[in-house]
Amino acid sequence: MTSETISTGQSRTALLLPPAYRNLGKSTSLRELAGRFEAGLRELLGDVQVDLLHRPAVSHAWMNLITGAPADDGSLPDGWNGEACAVRQVGDGQKMHALHRLGDDSELCLIMRRHVTGVDTSESGIDSLRLAVTTFDSAYQALLHRQHEKALAFSLNQRLLQLNSLIETGIEIAALDSAVSPIHLALERAVAMTNASQGVVSLYRDENVIERIAFPGEYRDEGRTPGERCISAEFTFHSVRYLFMLMDKESRAGVTAFEGTDRLLLDALSRQVHASLENRYLLRQSLEKQKMEQDIAVAASIQQRILPSVLPTIDGYDAAGINIPSKSVGGDYYDCFLLQDGRVALVVADVAGKGIPAALLVSSLQAYLTAYLESAMPLVTMAARLNSVIHRASTDDKFITAFIGLLEPQTGILDYVNAGHNVVYCRRTDGTIVELSEGGIPFGMLDLNLPYASGRVTLDRGDRLLLYTDGIPEAHNPVQELYENHSPLQEFVARVVPEKAEVFIRDLIADVKQFTADAPQADDITALYLIRK
Repeated sequence: MTSETISTGQSRTALLLPPAYRNLGKSTSLRELAGRFEAGLRELLGDVQVDLLHRPAVSHAWMNLITGAPADDGSLPDGWNGEACAVRQVGDGQKMHALHRLGDDSELCLIMRRHVTGVDTSESGIDSLRLAVTTFDSAYQALLHRQHEKALAFSLNQRLLQLNSLIETGIEIAALDSAVSPIHLALERAVAMTNASQGVVSLYRDENVIERIAFPGEYRDEGRTPGERCISAEFTFHSVRYLFMLMDKESRAGVTAFEGTDRLLLDALSRQVHASLENRYLLRQSLEKQKMEQDIAVAASIQQRILPSVLPTIDGYDAAGINIPSKSVGGDYYDCFLLQDGRVALVVADVAGKGIPAALLVSSLQAYLTAYLESAMPLVTMAARLNSVIHRASTDDKFITAFIGLLEPQTGILDYVNAGHNVVYCRRTDGTIVELSEGGIPFGMLDLNLPYASGRVTLDRGDRLLLYTDGIPEAHNPVQELYENHSPLQEFVARVVPEKAEVFIRDLIADVKQFTADAPQADDITALYLIRK
C-alpha cells in the first residue's frame, strides 16, 4: 500500500466505508459477513489479498472465514500481547496483520498482503486498518444481536402455541381465577377423593425444601416413603420440584392401602397443576406481548403524524412522496417543508432496524433536524451535530442514513449533504443523470469528528429529483432476486418522465410491486420526487 493510498484513506473511508458497513449489517451468517467485509476492504484499499481468521477461544483452532477451511499455520501471526486490537507489519512490508478480541471474547485475525507496492505502516495506515477491524466487530455484534432476537421470538411463539393447547383442555384447575392457588385446590381435592388422612406438597430447589403446603392441618413428618400407605407424584417446573404425597387412606375399617385408581387420580391432578402453572406463566407472557403490541400501535400512530400528510405547494415545482412501512412501525422518514427564509427542505432518512427503537430515532432526528434547519446553520455543521446527538441517543447497532437538501426555489440551487444514504438521482432535461453523493458517514455510526462535505447542484426547468430509501432497490421477488438487478432504478428515472410527480411515484411503486409479486415486503419503501416545471 503506497503512502498516497494510506494518506487518502481517511477521506475515502467517509465515502466507501459506510456503504460497505451497510452491507455488513445485512449479513445473516459469520461466513457471509466475512465475505462482505473482504469485498469492502478490497474496494477501500485496492490491490490487496485479505485473509480473515477466527477462533471462538484460545483453545480452538483458527478457521479461515473466507474459505471455510482450517487456517494454514504458516499464515498465522506469532505472538499475542493481549491488546484489544494489535496491528503490526510482518516481514518485508508486504504483509500486515491485525489481532482483535471481539465482543464475545472470540478472536479475529486480519492478514493483509499487498501484491505490488508493499504495506505502508504509517500511523494513518494502521489507524485505517484498526478502524476496519473495529467496524467488523460492530457488525459482528449486530449479527449476534439479530440471531439472539430470532431465538427469543421463536421461543415466545412456541410458548404461545403451548398456551392455546393448554386452554383447550378445559380442566377445572386451569380454568380457575388467577387469585386461587391450583396447588391448594388440587391438594384438597386429592385428599377428599382418596380419603387420605393428610396430604402435603413439598417444593424443592436443589434438594432443599423451600415451601410446604399441607391439608388438613399442619404437616406431620413421620419419615414416610411411598408405599401402600403413602403414594406420591411429582413434576419439575422452572427448576423447582413439586412433590405431592397422600398418606393413610381412611376407611370404616380403619387405615387401609391406597388403590390403583388413587394413584392414577393423584398423577392426573399433579399433571393438572403442572399445566395450570405453565398456563399462568404463559398467560403472563401473552399479556406482556399484548401490551407490547399496544405500545407499537401507539408508536405507529405517532410516527404517522411525523410524516407529511400533504406536501407544501412550491411555486414552479411539483412534488409527491410516499411511505409504505413493512411493519406497524417503520424506520423510514421523509419530509418536504418550507423554511422561514423561503428555502425548501427536502429530507429522506432510513434508520438501521425496525420497531419502536427505530421509531424513537426517527422522532429524535425529526426534532433535531427541524430545530437546526430553522437556525440557518451551514449544512456541514448541522450534519456534524446530528451525527453527535444521534450517536449519544442510540445503541452501537443503530444509525441513520439520510439525505438533506436545501432548495432555493427561484434559482433552483440545491445545497445538500448525503450522510451515507443511497445516491440521489437528478435527471436533466436531456436525459443525463447526475448522482448526488457528497457527504459523509451515517448519523450515529461513529463519533470520531469525521468531516462532512456538502454538494451543490442547480435544477433547471424540466429537471427532476428522486430521493428514496433502500427498500426500493433491495425489494426482492419470491426467488430472492433484487429489484435493482432486474430493473436498475437509475434507468427507471431516466426512462419515466411523466408531467406529474404523483404519476411518477405511482408508476415506480407499481413497477416494484409487479416485480416482487407475492413476496413479503422486507423493508420500508419511501420515495420523494420533485419536478421543476
